[in-house]
Amino acid sequence: MLFYRFWDILIVVSTTLAALWIPIQLGSQYSIGDNLFFLDWAIMLIFILDIPINFFRSRQTRGRSVLAKRRAAGHYLKGWFIVDLLAAFPFQLVFGLPIFQLFRLIKLARIAVLFHHRRRSPIRHSTLFRLSTFFFWLGLVTHWLSCGWLELSAAAAVPEASRTYLRALYWCVTTLTTVGYGDITPLTNAQTIYTMFVMVLGVGMYGYIIGNVANLLANVDMARAHYLSNMERLSTFLKYRNIPVPLQKQIYDYYAYLWEHRMGYDESTVLSQLPAALQSEVSIVLKQDYIEKIPFLKGAYQELIRDMAFELRPVVFTPGTYVFRAGDIGRHLYFINHGQVEVIAADGKTIYNTLKDGDFFGEIALLSSRPRTASVRTLDYCDMYTIDRDTFEKVLSHYPDFAKHVKEIAKTRLEKDS
Repeated sequence: MLFYRFWDILIVVSTTLAALWIPIQLGSQYSIGDNLFFLDWAIMLIFILDIPINFFRSRQTRGRSVLAKRRAAGHYLKGWFIVDLLAAFPFQLVFGLPIFQLFRLIKLARIAVLFHHRRRSPIRHSTLFRLSTFFFWLGLVTHWLSCGWLELSAAAAVPEASRTYLRALYWCVTTLTTVGYGDITPLTNAQTIYTMFVMVLGVGMYGYIIGNVANLLANVDMARAHYLSNMERLSTFLKYRNIPVPLQKQIYDYYAYLWEHRMGYDESTVLSQLPAALQSEVSIVLKQDYIEKIPFLKGAYQELIRDMAFELRPVVFTPGTYVFRAGDIGRHLYFINHGQVEVIAADGKTIYNTLKDGDFFGEIALLSSRPRTASVRTLDYCDMYTIDRDTFEKVLSHYPDFAKHVKEIAKTRLEKDS
């Protein structure tokens, strides 16, 4: 629901604000101003409202039966309810100790789960989202380490300029990135120990950052990288085999079309990686409308339509290509998914008709192996689905009653054509 998406965004923003200002506010040299005091109450109110919202959301997502709703309620009360309650409870007001505000940061576990689910969903630019998530957590860790150095600097009674947050952040970044200019150095034992800890942490983080950022940037557009890799291999092959330049251009244009319209992926390859049940469902969604347009398949069983859709195969024809010529023995039926073709008489000059998206042709080939009475030539790139006669008869063999009906239609049509 749209409301839950908005609420999740509000939780992320509120928790991030709490994670930023609570460590700074806990410092001895800072105090809550009027604005931050209002912000603290606003965040606490949002966290309190989050408890009943999560409760009702869990009941809605687990099922509609009373038993399912009860189980959902029990599951939430035994799990995330504890985290939400600790984050929302006003410990500071009850016990009077600011340190208890750190319980608010438990809500970061909720953000981690939201980000994890978001990464698994099929969103656009998912790699960029992963990169943004990575820098989000890196920024929080850097901020917390900067606040720690800020506190140690205050305890060491160093000049005021060294206690500003910007200077502390600068020290943290240079230390974590293993740059370490040395213009800000530890003066006390506590600072020295803290610096060594950040250095050790920085070594691990530096390697992790470089490796992950390089991997994420390399896969920002995995489809394009896959396409370019294939094109390099194709170019090497064409040059090695001395393929004529005009033919090379046609091949390059063909793959460019596949990239622009299919992102370089073949439909059959993608479907083949799905379980059989999902392949059938996707095939129905993609191809059912085409099959139901065939006159002699009107009124067919839904199971027959499903089996026919499963057997349709995608093909691509380049501009100016003859799908078949007059006089050829027909064995395939074609459905136009995208593009245009022209039906040409046997004389090669007279144009009978122009077919476009959603049209089909060659259906007689499924009824009899008769020569084609006309030629079909593409006007531009054409995405089509096709099925051959043998496959069609194999599907019909599972439905003998309807197969008999189709044979009667074929006999009548052939007699009429004769």
